[in-house]
Amino acid sequence: MHEPNRFAGWVGERHVNPHLQRLLDHLAATLRPERQAAAEELHRRALSWQPVSRLPVVITHPLPPDARFKPFPHREVFNDPAKMLFNELAYAFDTSPACRDRLNDDLPCTVRANFGTVLIAAMFGARVEQFDDNPPWVMHPDGRGVSLETVLEQDPLDFSRGWCPRVIETYGFFRETLRGWPQLESLIKVVLPDLQSPFDNLELIVGSSVFEDLLARAQRVGAALARVAQAQVGFARRLAEFVTDGPEGFAHQHATMIRGRILLRNDSVILMSPALYRDVIAPHDEFVLRELGGGGIHCCGNVARHAAAFLERAGLECFDFGQSELNDVDAIYRLAQERRVALIRVAVSEAALCSGEILRRFPTGVSLVHRAPSFEAAQRAMEGYLKATRT
Repeated sequence: MHEPNRFAGWVGERHVNPHLQRLLDHLAATLRPERQAAAEELHRRALSWQPVSRLPVVITHPLPPDARFKPFPHREVFNDPAKMLFNELAYAFDTSPACRDRLNDDLPCTVRANFGTVLIAAMFGARVEQFDDNPPWVMHPDGRGVSLETVLEQDPLDFSRGWCPRVIETYGFFRETLRGWPQLESLIKVVLPDLQSPFDNLELIVGSSVFEDLLARAQRVGAALARVAQAQVGFARRLAEFVTDGPEGFAHQHATMIRGRILLRNDSVILMSPALYRDVIAPHDEFVLRELGGGGIHCCGNVARHAAAFLERAGLECFDFGQSELNDVDAIYRLAQERRVALIRVAVSEAALCSGEILRRFPTGVSLVHRAPSFEAAQRAMEGYLKATRT
């Protein structure tokens, strides 16, 4: 059912939470266009396999103890777009655009409607609940979700269902609010929400029984995947009027740049064989990639068995690691290099940054993430990396 536009008054009256106003004023005063442009160009060159003086790195960190802007409790953002926008700019993905004036890494400034992984699933009738400060999650109280038959009966382009209306309203609020700070409109990228992937969405909708269906009713699963893939493409297109991503051929997810326009989350795919992925799932991934102009695949965990199957997909331009430290990145890099598929968020230690060793391993084609234990350690690591790559 479509919910009433609860945010329309806030947008029309340009009401801004005073905490958000102070944060936006701070960003307008401290974000430097030339610095953001240089970081963007470094990402673009590295992900295009062009020569670079150093690899782009985003450093995650705890907020400094003296941080001026601390996020609201997560449970408060789902019905308050001002608090959601504030949190996206204060501290998200363990990074802080609000601290750009204190940390000289290559963090892009991005915001999204952050309703978690449930958006496409909720369109098809999946039961969504949200508890405490956890993100919304699909619940299967009886062990099963929506049937495949019900999925096939749904209109994949009806965005009046589920959480889609509040997502659209939230993006409208973001757009109208940022217009009040025109100097920020080109510096803050408004990016797509997490739209998952055809199979990960279907698993959320149907439940774990979809793995049995893959073996017993593969053709039926394929038909349902086609319907879910249409919804993912359609909703991305519906949100295009709000998205200010770029540059051309690039987008942003997970607080970093990706090559292409969409990132497919394939975390559940590694629970099946690579052959089953290629035969049943991959054509629907390729549909989404093709329809939206190319993109990437994300996967957490050890992807060794599936890396080749992912990297051979038509339209794939990057692979985003959830946990590169669990993988033989050098072996995957060799496969990716053959296909000019960029590797995103390769985890790197402070020692590898400050010695320059990481650049000898991966001269280009890679973006990095360093997970610092404190804000002071983040500053130290970035200073050491810049010093190592200037010599």
